Amino acid sequence: DTTITVPVDTNNKPNNTNTSQGKSEAIKDIQRTLNSKYATKVSVDGYDGPKTRSAIIKGLQTELNKQFKAGINVDGLWGPKTRAAIATIKNGARGNLTWILQALLFLNGYSVGKLDSIFGDATLKAVKAFQKSEGLTADGLAGKGTIEKLIK
Repeated sequence: DTTITVPVDTNNKPNNTNTSQGKSEAIKDIQRTLNSKYATKVSVDGYDGPKTRSAIIKGLQTELNKQFKAGINVDGLWGPKTRAAIATIKNGARGNLTWILQALLFLNGYSVGKLDSIFGDATLKAVKAFQKSEGLTADGLAGKGTIEKLIK
């Protein structure tokens, strides 16, 4: 089961308690899930740092190859081929890409309720809040621009 319960922040404003500035049990859960699903071998230390981000990119690359036959190298690096292969994730989506989106939102300080692989109302609210904060069109569609900003 890859459902992870994370602290709920009803106003969906970014916070720094769950990012690289602080240790988090929820981040440990994300790291464990990345290791079990994608064999990323990231340290389960509860900190969001470059190795955790690289592990998420590896998961993303794996899913893009599996689901869309993207043919990209699973190297954990955000590059033009990975960016070009991004599929838009929208409300109602379910599965591993949605889980990766939820994990990225959480690591950027946005509450999605549970990391349950379901793009529902809480994920939609978090995507729109993130997009607004980054000066993107707050349409709730997690495409290339949104994913790129979440990863960087």
